[in-house]
Amino acid sequence: MTNTSRRTLLIIFALFLAIPGSWLLLTRPTQGQESKLRIFFVHVGQGHSALIVSPEGRSLLIDGGPEGAGAAEVVPLMHSLGLTRIDYMVASHYHSDHIGGLDEVASAFPVGVAFDRGDLAAPSTFAPYRRYIQAVGSARRTITPGTEIDLGGGVIATCLVTGGRLISGGDIPILSRNDQLDQLENSASIGLLIQFGDFDALICGDLTGGGINTTDLESVVAQLAGDVDLVQLNHHGSRTSGNTAFLQTLRAEVGIVQMGSNNEFFHPSLVVTDRFINGTPTNGQVPPAPNFNVPVERVPFFIQNQLSPNSSSVSQQGLVAGGHIEIATDGATYVVGGGVLHPITMATDGAGRGVRRDFPPSVRLRSDPLVPAARQPAAIFVQASDDSTFPARLEATVEIDGGSPIILPVQKLHEANYRLEVPGQVDGARVEVKICATDDTGGESRAVLGYFAGVTPIARCRSNDSLGEVFFEHFPVRISGTVTVGSGSFSVVQNDIYVEDGSGGIHVQEYNSISRAVAAGDQVTVLGRLGQSGGETFLDSTNPFPSYPFEPGFGFAIVSPGSARVPAVESIGSIGEATEGRLVRIDNVRIASGTIRVSGSSNLRISDGTGSLTLRIESATGIPGMVTPNQPFSIIGVIGQFDSFRPFSSGYQISPRSRSDLLLASTP
Repeated sequence: MTNTSRRTLLIIFALFLAIPGSWLLLTRPTQGQESKLRIFFVHVGQGHSALIVSPEGRSLLIDGGPEGAGAAEVVPLMHSLGLTRIDYMVASHYHSDHIGGLDEVASAFPVGVAFDRGDLAAPSTFAPYRRYIQAVGSARRTITPGTEIDLGGGVIATCLVTGGRLISGGDIPILSRNDQLDQLENSASIGLLIQFGDFDALICGDLTGGGINTTDLESVVAQLAGDVDLVQLNHHGSRTSGNTAFLQTLRAEVGIVQMGSNNEFFHPSLVVTDRFINGTPTNGQVPPAPNFNVPVERVPFFIQNQLSPNSSSVSQQGLVAGGHIEIATDGATYVVGGGVLHPITMATDGAGRGVRRDFPPSVRLRSDPLVPAARQPAAIFVQASDDSTFPARLEATVEIDGGSPIILPVQKLHEANYRLEVPGQVDGARVEVKICATDDTGGESRAVLGYFAGVTPIARCRSNDSLGEVFFEHFPVRISGTVTVGSGSFSVVQNDIYVEDGSGGIHVQEYNSISRAVAAGDQVTVLGRLGQSGGETFLDSTNPFPSYPFEPGFGFAIVSPGSARVPAVESIGSIGEATEGRLVRIDNVRIASGTIRVSGSSNLRISDGTGSLTLRIESATGIPGMVTPNQPFSIIGVIGQFDSFRPFSSGYQISPRSRSDLLLASTP
């Protein structure tokens, strides 16, 4: 080609670029990708970045991963796709593993609009934040609930939540908390619903769901999103997120987690992942429980960019792409692939038809008091919001101990706020208040508030389904009993105790705090929320409402000091769900395998001729450093459970409280 020819081509190319919108022609998808939405979960390691490209070639980048990942991963991906600009950018929140790479991308491509939550509780002196706002400059805009990002070709991204404010007009207070378990920055995350044809995906950054005593936004956001095909599990699959109500409402067929193989946060959590892959998807077919920490190749699919860290609390159940994860959809079917993944083709779940622009109401509930005394009425306060006003219809019922629904009259207080009253109930009665809010187009949201009235026998708390999952997770309950494991026995940084009454025993936890120390033998009342970890039912006494206007209520009250409880004599063969949480004595046991470590916790196996059981030695008990017994002995301890996988039917263990609980035969 002559120099004259080159100059002619360059002039023609320059004139072409001067035509408005001509860059779209340059980034037009290749044949076979036309009319398809593509979503890339970028291989950024421990962080998050999602690139969305519409059939018309318009782009939306949600987060840019940690520092360095923008230049190393996002920019090359965009170049490979033929993109020449970022039409829209969204910073889900201001943590460095989400915005650290955005300035690098903004330096490589022009940015049309850069959305974030604005200056609400923004970390103004945080270097990654300052680099981000400087890089996007005048393109920066504050996103609000209901903002629609139109990518063309029928692709719409709608903001459902930002800074605790909802598209319905409701809001969840996230700024009033001031405690060590608060995760304000994560709770402030932007949540986007991506829709194209019948396909929908939910991406919400690090949105919290109440785990480890964070603020629960997930449950209400799920009411708005409804059934989706794909969800990015919030906060990299952390225990702070992925709550049961959230996952059960979304009923997603595919879950995505972005995390790094070397992360120190134990992402993705085995608890959350196992909960997701055992959830029932839209088709209603209950998936078989895998019962192993291995990749699961069936719906719901769980997919991650990198291998998980090697830890007993971390999930290995995901399919690993080893690179970018790519979703391609025509709105009726979609293909999940990328990296080394074998492509998975599925039809959309059929729950939604077309792009939604009218969303159902949001519903939030609270009771006063949290747990009423026996025969004391309870006031239930409802915030039901729809299109910044109130729903067309609100129905309330109550069920006592699973009986027939009883209609409750609803009193409207102000705009979207309502009040109803539940009559007083006897000790231990299980109360479930159910709300259905319906808008004028028939869209509805449902919410449930449950509690046990008065003082409840521990045995009533221990009700599980066929997979061993506790039925009444998060229900507040008040128990009264004798402390069998006191403060400081198993942990020196938080209350990690056991309480027993005449009907059973239960593990009681208070995260990262010992608000009140109790000793073995103390008679106590405890108010907390039912939970489950590793198959073991526990009572979380951590105050979930540390700020006005909510009453604390949660925690311990010492009724009187008392004498130590006499352990029940059991054999290993009788250990199971009925003995979980109880203080027991097992005689004539031998060490079958393992040794007591010089320091730190350890697991050994013991047997008594009727079976074998894990002997769990906690580091705080003073037992580490003992010589491992080589003769038969008796042991006293509480029965716990650590079964990582559904069904929760194994993994029982006995934990002695101190050296004196190992009753060794005296030497002649």
